[in-house]
Amino acid sequence: MNIASTIGRIAAVLATVSALTALAGVAQAGTSRPPSIPKAEYRALMLRSEALNRIHHLGTYSRVPVGMTGAEYRAVMLRSEGLNKKYGLGQWKTAAAAAEPASAAGGFSWTAFGIGAAAGAGLLFLLGGAVVVRRSGQRVPRARISS
Repeated sequence: MNIASTIGRIAAVLATVSALTALAGVAQAGTSRPPSIPKAEYRALMLRSEALNRIHHLGTYSRVPVGMTGAEYRAVMLRSEGLNKKYGLGQWKTAAAAAEPASAAGGFSWTAFGIGAAAGAGLLFLLGGAVVVRRSGQRVPRARISS
């Protein structure tokens, strides 16, 4: 007998055994009920688990959209509620409209004056810095002293 054919037969037997073992594992995983638990007890356990999932909003009963964590969903909901309150939408529709104070028409706005003054001062400092940088780049010719 040839060594190559012996190695080939051993490889074929090992491949067959590993394939059958894998198929048996898949078949056993398909039946989720453990063999040590009776069918009635397993059914009661599944019904109880389903009821708890419904009560605590888990699994398919989750209120959180797929792809989001609970914290992300809560943050989105709080942000939405805050924006609704700020802009008078939803349940705050009438409350926000009444809460906004009437602005004085023709009155002087000190806030706008302060913003304009700060912008003007910033522009003045920016232009002054540009002038200083430009002047420092120019060199003044020096007189030569002959000895």
